[in-house]
Amino acid sequence: MVSTKDSIAVILPVFNEEHRIRKSIDRLTSYFNGSGWDYQLIFVDDRSTDSTTSIINEYRRSEKNIQILIPPEHLGKGGSILYAALTLKSSANYLAYMDSDLAADPSELERLFQYIQDFDLVIGSRILRGDLGPITRPIHRSFFSHLYSRLFRTLFRMPIRDPQCGFKLFKKEVILNLFGEIKTMGFAFDTDMIVTAYSQCLTIKEVPIAWAHGKSSKLGLLKEIRKMGIDLFSIWYHCHLLWLEDIISYPQKKGSVYGRILFKFLSMSDTIKTRHSGPKFSIPLNMNIVESST
Repeated sequence: MVSTKDSIAVILPVFNEEHRIRKSIDRLTSYFNGSGWDYQLIFVDDRSTDSTTSIINEYRRSEKNIQILIPPEHLGKGGSILYAALTLKSSANYLAYMDSDLAADPSELERLFQYIQDFDLVIGSRILRGDLGPITRPIHRSFFSHLYSRLFRTLFRMPIRDPQCGFKLFKKEVILNLFGEIKTMGFAFDTDMIVTAYSQCLTIKEVPIAWAHGKSSKLGLLKEIRKMGIDLFSIWYHCHLLWLEDIISYPQKKGSVYGRILFKFLSMSDTIKTRHSGPKFSIPLNMNIVESST
């Protein structure tokens, strides 16, 4: 369990959330103010076109623990988290990120903090349930989630059931090296983060969390599946390139026939080879928090 002497910075990516951001901020401040923790809430406004920025700034005037970071261009959810992690100069002992719709309540961090002393990062899981009840969500979402989980474990041979869960906690010491090596800003950002952590020999603990199904991605399911599939295979392709050079990237079996066939097949796709190409933004060396004036 976290001590009140510890401090945490929580990254929350937002984009056009004017209809629910007040409810989320009210819950976040209520929980953290009542917990006695030393905390920062870092909202990353991904160039919203509605009143999201104004609403956050309204709260910021009365809540000293709220800050807002605005990237130079629209980056998507993964890119927003990556941008914040690499630009935010925080003295907090721990960094976390979660969805701004609070599909996982901030109190779920307490489950992750039970293990953070013994691991470099602790990740929430919607698939592992432990003594928690099953998650209720549309059957097609459950099927897609379990299919992705199976494909991830088949490709990377890692015992992580839910790499895509957007509820993760990190020790401060691993942030710059870990996030500095992540190349995927799209749908598979979380997967890239897990694979990169493995390649850096970081220790990972997956923990069941309570999670409520909310509003889905603005993209249709088929488009989402396609984008995540391309990202996932692109991550594997570039990891395999490193593995061929005897660089730790993922636990592939030596002499795997399936690995050789898949690599040869993916090598024919320019999309796969160029997708995993890294952030398209530069990190200002003197940057801390970029605040909106509205």
